[in-house]
Amino acid sequence: MLATISGYIILGLSIAAPIGPINIEIIKRGLLYGFWAALLVGAGGISSDLVLMALMFFGLSHIMSIVWVKITLTMLGCIILVHSGINNLRMTRLMEDVTAPDQRSGRVKVRSYLSGLTIAASNPMNLLFWLGIYGSVLSGVLQQSNHLHAFLVSSLVFLGIGLWNLNLAFTVHFGRLLMNTRIMKVINIVASFVLIGFGFKFGWIGLQELYDLLL
Repeated sequence: MLATISGYIILGLSIAAPIGPINIEIIKRGLLYGFWAALLVGAGGISSDLVLMALMFFGLSHIMSIVWVKITLTMLGCIILVHSGINNLRMTRLMEDVTAPDQRSGRVKVRSYLSGLTIAASNPMNLLFWLGIYGSVLSGVLQQSNHLHAFLVSSLVFLGIGLWNLNLAFTVHFGRLLMNTRIMKVINIVASFVLIGFGFKFGWIGLQELYDLLL
């Protein structure tokens, strides 16, 4: 029993750990605004995953198999990630006053949450992962047991994701105390270009899908 519980928590950790747009955004927001902003980016991503998991019970996989849906989501992900990366580059100058208290903390928290939500929701790789790997896990659980067991399994997976986000938020928050403004600016710039790179990658995938469809 304990091994099964640990296994699903580890699955959640393995889902969240790879470097991708959400982790980059957590790092960027954490360096700029601190712990809560970083944690709320992760919370936004988890919220999107929860909605996606719920929709999977209502046949979302069939909708995602439609080529035009894949292309639309991929191009939307491209636009959002490139836009987010460019905005991050523009915000680099704000890091001059990174140690000063932010007078718009409420707005920053809301924007951090919405940023995580939109990035996760528009990331086609995230959608394909949940529909593919996690969908297979969930399907197997539903075949072997009831919906309550499937809910508990899903909760353990999301617990693992939440633990990773909490760990990353703490690490970035305390790590920023050991960095000077110049180092933080460099990290923010690199993170911004990584987001833009992911955006172009998704755009290229979308164009390839469109090209194959038109041929």
